[in-house]
Amino acid sequence: MARTHVDMELRWSDQDAYGHVNNVTFARFLEEARVRTFWLGTGREKTGMEQHFRGSDPTGPKMLVAGLQIEYTRVLEYSDQPITVELWIAKVGGSSLEVHYEIVDGAASALAGEPVVVAKAVSHIVIVDGTTMRPMRLSEEGRAAVEPWMDEPVKLRRS
Repeated sequence: MARTHVDMELRWSDQDAYGHVNNVTFARFLEEARVRTFWLGTGREKTGMEQHFRGSDPTGPKMLVAGLQIEYTRVLEYSDQPITVELWIAKVGGSSLEVHYEIVDGAASALAGEPVVVAKAVSHIVIVDGTTMRPMRLSEEGRAAVEPWMDEPVKLRRS
């Protein structure tokens, strides 16, 4: 599978009154994984995608989230074991990317001896011009950068 992996420590404040990680926090995990993959290039694997989607030039291309779907499959309990966000590209459009994710519980996976997925998600990303904020076509270099990181779409119950 062509996926990049971003490991993240849980914070005490990630949990809610029920003692498990709050659903809103999952969107933050996905955001952090996108930033580390497309901006910083600090996931486990060096993807090369950050060279095309970094956005450090204020007038250059930027990534905007146009839509987000999250499906929670298990409760994520607070733990000192990091979670892993697996991220890949399932679809490339003229000016868009469909980024897919699975969030893996490090503590439950250690006990089970195999990855335990606690959430699946899809982000619909539009690449826009940094000045006009209007959609812009992906460059050939950008397309080539995401190609090695393409994989089958995640299966959500309501797609």
